[in-house]
Amino acid sequence: MSGVELFSEQALSIEVCDTGAGVRVTWRGKSDIREPDNKLIPFLDQLAERLKNRKVTIDFRRFEYMNSATVSPIIRFVRRLDRNAASTVLVYDPLIDWQRVNFLCMKTIARTLAHVEVLTS
Repeated sequence: MSGVELFSEQALSIEVCDTGAGVRVTWRGKSDIREPDNKLIPFLDQLAERLKNRKVTIDFRRFEYMNSATVSPIIRFVRRLDRNAASTVLVYDPLIDWQRVNFLCMKTIARTLAHVEVLTS
């Protein structure tokens, strides 16, 4: 994996940037995707496979909104990264109410995973 890759669906964009030392996955915009099985889940599953044994930072600070249908694909992605021994850091903005609530739950999940930690900006 090298360079920059972009996933875009409706108002959501996910930028994947290989920095050499690691990979930064930046979520931007809004995810109001009703059926994530069609495009989002396949993209994240393939990405998790390519990131085996890599150092990964997933940055949600520019992520403005997500519906409930987006939560499960994110958890699935993080669990796959952990299973693939990708050293993963999730970064969120605690000043954004919905991010704070969702990522407190993600912190609880991360405690059960060997290679994942959740940090604030």
